[in-house]
Amino acid sequence: MKKACCLSLLLAWTLWTRTQSPTSDTWAPAPGFGTQEKCQASLKDKLDMWRQFKDAKFEGNSVTFTSNNSSMTYFCLPDAEDPRKPAAKPAKPQK
Repeated sequence: MKKACCLSLLLAWTLWTRTQSPTSDTWAPAPGFGTQEKCQASLKDKLDMWRQFKDAKFEGNSVTFTSNNSSMTYFCLPDAEDPRKPAAKPAKPQK
């Protein structure tokens, strides 16, 4: 139990991949990065992998494929953050 607790403290970053196409919108997490820098390095590796495709267009942390009108966007977020969850709405002021 103690080992699992310590291990979870070390795995502090998740690389999220959002894949969008005309028919779907999915999110996939790749947890397990000890630092934001390691997560960012993995993000860069993912984008570099797509550079071999002639129809790949890059903008920031996204790649769009013109042949099938799909895109992949990468996000490095702390483990506690889940981009699939809607943002919390501010509380309404009481009258």
